[in-house]
Amino acid sequence: MHFITGPAVTYWNPANTASGNYTVKATFREPQYMNLNDHPHPYGIVIAGNEMGTDQMTLLYCSAYGNGTFIVRGFGPAPFRLSENRPTANSAVHEAGATGQAVTQEIALSVRGDKIECAVNGAVVGTYNKADAVGAGKLKSTDGLYGLRFGHNTEGLVTNLTVTKH
Repeated sequence: MHFITGPAVTYWNPANTASGNYTVKATFREPQYMNLNDHPHPYGIVIAGNEMGTDQMTLLYCSAYGNGTFIVRGFGPAPFRLSENRPTANSAVHEAGATGQAVTQEIALSVRGDKIECAVNGAVVGTYNKADAVGAGKLKSTDGLYGLRFGHNTEGLVTNLTVTKH
């Protein structure tokens, strides 16, 4: 799938749901880092989507940036963060060599028992308590739709979108 965004956007298919213990992952390739903007923008996996397309939508996403950082953020329906207030650097997240060069990330979000994990390029970069993500003003549940999230003015190619039950 090839994406070129204007505003930030979440893509989902109503047929794509996950529940219980699972991992959703995909490979993201930014063919020309920052070719549509003057600073890095994220792209990643969405899980736990409920009431999508409404003003009550809830979801959680783990996104990587081509500068070696990641962020875990949700809507419940107001925005909330599980990771640092700003994107967090991690050596597992690939960095583009320069503006205009390609960068690839494999991004995964997993729900296992009472934990949620964000992994980038095979390394867990963040582990969070499910109880901190579900509840009033946050997610309705970690069960729900899964999909993709892109920041504004971002181009990306996505392959291998899969869900695995644990």
